[in-house]
Amino acid sequence: MEENRKLALIISYYLSKFDRKALSNLGYKTFTEAFNDIGERLGVKPNSIKNMRENFDPLHANTRVGWYQRELSISRLEILDKYGPLGEEALTSIVQEILSNYKIDGNINESIQTYINILGTEEEEQPSKSRQYTTRGLTGKRAEDLFIEFFRQGRIEGFDGGLLDKRNDGCGYDFETEYEPKYMFEVKGLMDNKGGIIFTDKEWNTAKELGERYILVFISDIEDSPNVTVIKDPFQKIIAKKNVYTTIAVNWSVGSNQLLN
Repeated sequence: MEENRKLALIISYYLSKFDRKALSNLGYKTFTEAFNDIGERLGVKPNSIKNMRENFDPLHANTRVGWYQRELSISRLEILDKYGPLGEEALTSIVQEILSNYKIDGNINESIQTYINILGTEEEEQPSKSRQYTTRGLTGKRAEDLFIEFFRQGRIEGFDGGLLDKRNDGCGYDFETEYEPKYMFEVKGLMDNKGGIIFTDKEWNTAKELGERYILVFISDIEDSPNVTVIKDPFQKIIAKKNVYTTIAVNWSVGSNQLLN
């Protein structure tokens, strides 16, 4: 894939994940303005930026439906793997650097080259059949919507009351009960009845820490006949295999002149 399209994917993922907050962070008033300006800076058609963003919309708790019927291609899954763990501040900084410093047909600075190089060389439209697992990315938004609906209907056995949305808080789970005793819910989904699921390292460690207060809600066969499985304390009840991926890591340094008088 061309370097400018890799950068466009990173920015499109950011626009999807942080939605209106992303526009504000980047100084845009509308998505149309954003698509036009980003497209001009990267040499990518504005409508391509819009379509890339919509590819990622099923991952996130925004009001757009996105293309949840279509599995993510390998290039999109790579964005999720490599850039998904980053918080708002880190990802905002990366996107701002790309928009400020990338020059079409110009020299690419070291940082931006790193953002490009960490992504593989698979063709953009290559199908993702080699991935038998899924995260929130492929059907997760639909699974989360179903969970909210089922919870409100009292169909999540053993749990009721108010529900707090924690999906954008980076706390290692998607929802928690509003009142004591607090339970935390991580929702995973599959389009049919085949395949497995992925926990991020943050989610798996949070499951370990919270024990029986951490609830895995697994919804399979989402499109035809949703089936809900509830597992308390998944860290103890199921066996997970560790997979290690290369990701972008961001740290923030403070000079000694700010620390020493």
